Amino acid sequence: MKHSSSFANFLRTYLKISLIAMIAGFFIPAFSYAAPSDIQKASIQQQMDQLQKDIDNLDNQLGETRGKKETLARELSIIDIEYKKRQLEIKQLSLEIAQTEADIGQKNQTISTLQKKIITIRENLRANVMTLYKESSASLIEALLSYSSLSQFFSSQNNLENIQAEIKNALSDMRVMKSSAETARDELQQYKEQEGQLKSLREVERRVIAQNSKEKSELLKLTKGKEALFQSILSQKKKNLASLKSQLFYLERTGVSAEDALKFAELAAKRAGIRTEFLLALLEVETGRQYADQVITAGTHIGTGNWRTDLYNCYVNLEKPSTAEKQKTAFFSITEKLGFDPVKMPVSRKYSNGAGCGGAMGPAQFLPSTWLLFENRVSKLTGHKPANPWNIEDAFTASAIYLADAGATTKTEAGEQRAARAYISGRPTCPAKGGARTICLRYSSQILSLTKSIARDIN
Repeated sequence: MKHSSSFANFLRTYLKISLIAMIAGFFIPAFSYAAPSDIQKASIQQQMDQLQKDIDNLDNQLGETRGKKETLARELSIIDIEYKKRQLEIKQLSLEIAQTEADIGQKNQTISTLQKKIITIRENLRANVMTLYKESSASLIEALLSYSSLSQFFSSQNNLENIQAEIKNALSDMRVMKSSAETARDELQQYKEQEGQLKSLREVERRVIAQNSKEKSELLKLTKGKEALFQSILSQKKKNLASLKSQLFYLERTGVSAEDALKFAELAAKRAGIRTEFLLALLEVETGRQYADQVITAGTHIGTGNWRTDLYNCYVNLEKPSTAEKQKTAFFSITEKLGFDPVKMPVSRKYSNGAGCGGAMGPAQFLPSTWLLFENRVSKLTGHKPANPWNIEDAFTASAIYLADAGATTKTEAGEQRAARAYISGRPTCPAKGGARTICLRYSSQILSLTKSIARDIN
């Protein structure tokens, strides 16, 4: 019977162990966390379900009220119902944020537990490898002489085989744990990104609530509560840029004036066959979500990030090298065709909580690889060859094309709802459950509500 493995085999085994030892740096430090009970989760879900029923009821009231003749009482009623609806949506978002934070805590706990198990296995592996090394270093003669009988010698060989089997099993367990940890880390990133989006949407809701209160006060001030004055204003109504400025709060803060926004949105919407107010509403909410997380800085509509730090390195650090290379290649292709220095062209910054990467370009915030899918179609409509994602006209046109493809050409609420949901989730229907569903529902709801408000200002 051959005595154990050669030193070369041992060295290869040890190198494997050394590589596995590097896994420890992958994990998030453990921390104390009390996971919510199933009863608490059920209670939160019950509250959210009830809030959704109340929101649906208010939506029905809005539909009925909007179907009535335009009167002062009708306009005030619409403002009041929308105010109540948004208050409920904020409560629902807050509950979803609390649930997402609990999910983040649980996922951190899972990763921490896996870390401890891997450390334990690694220590056992180290001990077994050292034992194997000591035994395998001796020659056959030395091994025979070190035992008082042949039976003891053969027994030691069986022990060595058992140790080798244990090492093999431990390596297999380590691979499984590494895979589980990578899955948990990906889910953690998703939860963190959802948390950031939920908080951003909640901030947008709060701003719109303040705008609703201001709108009601201004309406009462203009009409002095009298129907005749309201009807007079209604008959003379033209495009209200002053009101539109307040509606396009985030677009204006990122460097796109209300005048330019309206001008290029009308142009893009007409070319793509969708409604101007819907395109403006989507761009405002989309920009608002980004701005609320400080991805875009006020005074520019093109972001303040850098392709290497906020796009390429970010995806590399998230262990997504193929995505990093894909976006880098696309970004360099775009800047080369436009004659731009890629180092000097700003993009959106990566998420401050480490949940996601930046790299989105221009006022419509397209990622490089996505922009390439629309580049030629944008050029055909605008005449700009190549199309430029940092140009307002080209950017708005790209968004309009995307929305048209997703169903907004119907110019109906149902079609625009599907288009808005596709814009954020990649599909016309929202996910079945969880934070992603809440984000998708609130996002499309905000856009449709804002669409109606903008329509009153520009039509």
